[in-house]
Amino acid sequence: MNSIGQTPVFFVIGPAGSGKSSFARALAVRSHGAYLDKDAICNTYTGVLLEGHGYDPSERDGNAYYRDELMPIEYESLLNVGSCNAKLGIPVIFDAPFGAFFNDANYVKNIASKHNWPQQIHAVVIHISVDGKKVHQRLIERGLKRDSWKLDHWDSFWPKASGVTCTWQQATHITINNDTDREDFTNDVNAVIKTITNS
Repeated sequence: MNSIGQTPVFFVIGPAGSGKSSFARALAVRSHGAYLDKDAICNTYTGVLLEGHGYDPSERDGNAYYRDELMPIEYESLLNVGSCNAKLGIPVIFDAPFGAFFNDANYVKNIASKHNWPQQIHAVVIHISVDGKKVHQRLIERGLKRDSWKLDHWDSFWPKASGVTCTWQQATHITINNDTDREDFTNDVNAVIKTITNS
């Protein structure tokens, strides 16, 4: 994976139910990289902190305390762990929405500076695109408590979630369409690896 002297850091982004976790896991297997799921890393302490402030531990969307106080800590934790791996030459796969940061064109540049990324680290943003009706169906089917707010406020949630464009500079951007219910991303993953190897 690092034969061209680069260490890829993949940001696999997309709304809840888009299939970004399935794609990110497949990419981690193919690249022999560190798969970093924000929920797996942060949910335990986030739940404790929410409960300690009188909220349901699964509450996320629509909660100002989570949005303003906890979410920034979650992403900082995620980026700390990822940067430690990337600086060791290990490919990193971030599995997280990152939507709150899409409007910051210098987001990748600022991360690289703050975490002292060496020049051989190559940021790659994988956009998982999917139709809104398909996302709605998937959220209902998976039945996670943290999706309740999204489903209850779908008419306001989806236009916002789908209408924001990632403006990050200093990164390679690749879009993967996942409108079909599939579990095998081998061809897409291989295409991503080929693209960054030839870039």
